[in-house]
This record gives sequence, C-alpha cells and structure tokens, in this order.
Amino acid sequence: MKAITGQAPPSRIKLKYLQAVAVLDETHSLAKAADRLNLTRAALSKTLAGLEDLLGVKLYERTASGMVPTTFGRTLARHARLILGNLRSAEDELRDLMNEHRESLAVGALFIAMPQLLPQAIALLAKSDPRCVITVRESGSFGLAAGLHDGTFDLIVGRLVPEYFRSAVNLEPLFEEDLLVICRSGHPLAKATDLRWRDVADYPWLLPPKESPISHAIQSQFLSDGAQGPKVIVEAFSIPLALGMLQSCDAMTVLPSRLAYELRDKGEVSILSLRSPPLPAPMGVAWRKDYPLSPLASAFIAALRTCAASTQ
Repeated sequence: MKAITGQAPPSRIKLKYLQAVAVLDETHSLAKAADRLNLTRAALSKTLAGLEDLLGVKLYERTASGMVPTTFGRTLARHARLILGNLRSAEDELRDLMNEHRESLAVGALFIAMPQLLPQAIALLAKSDPRCVITVRESGSFGLAAGLHDGTFDLIVGRLVPEYFRSAVNLEPLFEEDLLVICRSGHPLAKATDLRWRDVADYPWLLPPKESPISHAIQSQFLSDGAQGPKVIVEAFSIPLALGMLQSCDAMTVLPSRLAYELRDKGEVSILSLRSPPLPAPMGVAWRKDYPLSPLASAFIAALRTCAASTQ
C-alpha cells in the first residue's frame, strides 16, 4: 500500500497538451492550429485524442464549421492560457535578470490613467527601484480584466467593474471622481449655462468604444433627455485624438474630473455645464490572488496608493 503524503500527485497534462488547447481556442480550426504548432493535422488530432483519453472527457465537438469546445474544453483552455502566460512571464523576467539584473512588470492600464496616475507612480517608483523594466499596455476595462485573468498583465489600473472579474482577483479601489464634458476653449457653447444633452447632440463626439461602461453612461444621458445621441461619434481610447478633435471640429468628449480640471487650468479646454453621468466603478488596481506579487509589483502598488492619496 502506498503511503499517504498529503501532497497532490503530479499533473499528467503535458505542456504540448496546453499549447494545443490554447491555439485551438484561438483558431477553432484543426488545420490552422496544426500550422501554428508546426504539426500535421493527423499529429494534432492524435494529441487531442490522447488528452481526451487521459482526462476521460470530450473537449471538442468536430463540426462542419470547425472545432467547437465543450464546457470541459473551455475550462481547460482558460487554464492553459493562464499557465502559458505565466511561463512566458517567467521566461521574460529571468531573461531580464540574467542580461541586466532587472526586474520586470507588465501593467495594463485604462487610457485615463495614462496622463496622470501612472506617470506619477512610475516617477515615485524610479526613486527606489532604478533598475527595472515596466511594460505598460493600454486597453479598455473588459480587455484589462481579460488580460489579468490570462496572465498578460501582472496587474492592471482601471475601472474596477465587478462583473468583469472572477473571484480569484484582488480589487483595491484608489479613488472615485466625477465625469465631466469638455470642449475647446472658445467653443460656441463654452460659456453656455443650463445646457441639456439634446443641446450638444449636433456636435461630433469622441467616446470610448460602445462596450465601454462610460459609453453606455453617456448614451443613457442623451436618451433620458429625449435625444438619440450624437450625430457623429468617433470611438477610440485616445486622449491625444480627443484633444485634436476638440480643436479641429468643435467636438466634445468626457474626461475624469482630475484630468479635465488640469487641462482647463492650462487653458486647453473648457468644461461644459452638463449634468455629469455617474461613473460605473472607482479607479483602482487589481491583481490575481493565485499569482504571488513580485517585489517590484508590490512597490508599484504602494506607489499607486501614495499618488492617489496625495491628490484627493
């Protein structure tokens, strides 16, 4: 009889299985996945059959429209992406340490965190951790949550919309703020009082993509005021584009109050007298509970807390 050690047995799922599942989840095609993995279709099919035999479940339904994952297949693919993402992060971090003795950190950030909060936190961090590589990638709220879950980001800074996150994530609010509507200084409506949302529907607007919670909030304001929304909408996560549009075509956009007031004080924009829509969630930082924070990640979170608190 084998002694009970209290330790879980080693996993029988090999790396090649995880790679096959992750690529299939992207392509939904045996032929495309085989090409991506430099395998023949027969070899990949044999690998999948071996994995299904090993687990005792069916992972995919082979249909005329492609490989359709079962519930088991979707679950395994989610874990495969996370594990492979962690391995890539480990390789990158080890390479940085071997080459230049630098720690690395992958940060996902909402576009509105770019002009103020992130630069301030990075500047503070640079005083104590001068040898590091911080990679910052911009995305929307849903993309940030997805990137955190699959291991693309070590941590994210953005709106902590609860329904975007699973339970295995730490969510730490940093601050809440209002959303303000801005236009260029000298805009025809810059000094108007008691504006209604229907009054600004004829001007071009730059908004986050339609799946963004902020975009939903703005559209709701128009509808509640009896307007169908702006006639011209440009969807983008880009403050430079927004400011360029404000100057070139009397456009309007929305920004968090901190950034809007800073730009107003510089004389770059005016703040319109429109009732602000409620924001869907506070700005904050999030990281996975099952992925221990590196010293650099912990220091960066501490810097974010300090910078957020100093401006409240």
